[in-house]
Amino acid sequence: MVFEQKAKIGFYDLDANGDVTLTALLKHINQASWLHAEELGCGIEKTFEIGLAFIIQRMGLRILQLPTINQPIAVRTWPGEMTRSAFKRNGEILDTHGNKLVEWESLWVLIDINERKIKRPSAFPLDIPLAGKLGVEVEAAKIIGATSETGSSASYNHTVQFNEMDINLHMNNAIYGDLVANVLAHTKTPKITEWQEVQFNYLNEAKFAEVVTVSYNQTDDQIYITGSTTEKSVFIAEIKVEG
Repeated sequence: MVFEQKAKIGFYDLDANGDVTLTALLKHINQASWLHAEELGCGIEKTFEIGLAFIIQRMGLRILQLPTINQPIAVRTWPGEMTRSAFKRNGEILDTHGNKLVEWESLWVLIDINERKIKRPSAFPLDIPLAGKLGVEVEAAKIIGATSETGSSASYNHTVQFNEMDINLHMNNAIYGDLVANVLAHTKTPKITEWQEVQFNYLNEAKFAEVVTVSYNQTDDQIYITGSTTEKSVFIAEIKVEG
């Protein structure tokens, strides 16, 4: 029921400051989640056969201690629970002593591949064993307080590249970590080593060659990053820092 993958933080997981990137964390999480789905018999190939796919809607990530270069880690993940509209997946990253470094909750919706319409979880014909939260405290929450129309103090335009897309033909959810990091590089926001929690709300698909305007703004003690095209809001992220 709980899947575990051993890994090691490598050179390409780091940013220019020598810190593990948000995208690297998301890629480690995605890899373990994908392997577990395959093990449960509901991986990409199987779901595509029946015309369905899982699309991430929200991600809540709590950082207790950021892993460092050459550090061995264990990435553990499991199906959380099923709501009326979505599936949850939880997980954690541990060090070799079993200390928790990172924990997360993600929320996934089921879509019809051909119609690109959301289906209720009850439409999924395969059985998934559900384990619940298992000590994970962070929630994949709906972000309230910022929209793509909120004024920004820093922004840049990102054109979606072919190698950023996944098999669902939209930008992979891990790449959004790079969008966040790139706009924050133009601000005085604390480094990722001082972050406590990151929330992502994925609002609409970003597809090949679309231009996404990524903007930063801060309201009181909350930091928001939004992404939008001329036609739609793509994502909102919220960062909580120490203190």
